[in-house]
Amino acid sequence: MKTIDTRFYNQDQSWWFERIVKLDDGQKLKVVIRRNAYDFQSSAVCKRWDGNKWHLVNSMPIKDCACKPVSYVDKSPNKALFEKDAKALIAIAKEIVS
Repeated sequence: MKTIDTRFYNQDQSWWFERIVKLDDGQKLKVVIRRNAYDFQSSAVCKRWDGNKWHLVNSMPIKDCACKPVSYVDKSPNKALFEKDAKALIAIAKEIVS
């Protein structure tokens, strides 16, 4: 697996983590984690690229995410928490798409 792009930024009262990876078989997966001020506006999803658009493969409720304690007002949130969630989402997605 190869990482194509990783982004981590604060926008719209949320911390965003995005990662795009290319699997050994050529498939591309994209993780998007949004940690908003409110749990119901937060999300953690993994999508697969079909050559034209991204399709949802799996998701995880924010209550089960390591990044749940992060607040949008944190100046330097622990990026490792988002990395952990991304790793979990990708592992499940790989099992689904393989």
